[in-house]
Amino acid sequence: MAESVPVTEVATIDGRRIEYRLARPPAPSADGRLAVVLHGGHMSASCRFGEDVYLDAGFAVLVVSRPGYGRTEVAAGPSVPEFVPRLAALIRTLDVSAPAVAVGISIGARSALTLAAYAPDLVEKVILISPVSFEPWPSRRLRRIARAVFRPSTQTLTWGIVHAMLRRDPERALPRLITSLSTLPGDEAVRRLGSDADAAAEFLLACRSAAGFAQDLHPPTDVTADVRQPVLILATRLDAAVGYDDHPARLALTLAGARLTDTESPSHLIWLGDRASAAAEEIVRFVRS
Repeated sequence: MAESVPVTEVATIDGRRIEYRLARPPAPSADGRLAVVLHGGHMSASCRFGEDVYLDAGFAVLVVSRPGYGRTEVAAGPSVPEFVPRLAALIRTLDVSAPAVAVGISIGARSALTLAAYAPDLVEKVILISPVSFEPWPSRRLRRIARAVFRPSTQTLTWGIVHAMLRRDPERALPRLITSLSTLPGDEAVRRLGSDADAAAEFLLACRSAAGFAQDLHPPTDVTADVRQPVLILATRLDAAVGYDDHPARLALTLAGARLTDTESPSHLIWLGDRASAAAEEIVRFVRS
């Protein structure tokens, strides 16, 4: 059964609306630590994926909708370097402890790294999950397709079709859809997801592009030379959404304090499947070190 949609809030920072959700852990850590989670494409603060590991470790979790997603205005950015100072200001207005761990998932990695570069007083460590680097992404051909099917005027229809497939016949639809996230054959990827297959379907059912994905396709500003914090990169060579060598491995080479681990997870969603517990253990070791 699907979980209820988390309640989010909206703050006005520098005249622009930013949506966020602040989750408190059941047993806070002694030092009241914070994880700032920046989701990837098609996600917003109303999505609750991949954050349990931080809550279980006693962290408060701040999830922020990036520009164009959820109730965050496009004008709150629209670029990452324009958005991050507002994000830093939001963190400073909340009753949370800093410095924090900045968590960037997929293309949210660009925002997490930019926050670390622009506000080093707020960020002590960075965790990148299946990250997109500052290299062009996706390929030129896929960018053309993405601009057509995920632009604001068409994304509702695109996701409506995907969601209808999943609701009508999830056992047939999920293996077909998961191949956008895994290089494995669909049936094999779902088998390796095991009991997390339903969670993978919930992830896809939560996807909405709004106006955000169009912003994600804009050329980025590379800040890797300005990131001084320790960085943990978790990725898998079986990721069909983000090429391992072009993105996670490239970040590991260009970030001075980075360590890359191939989780061997069955898909882009490394917090799901038969390697999820190993990935979570890696995160816990890193944040507690």
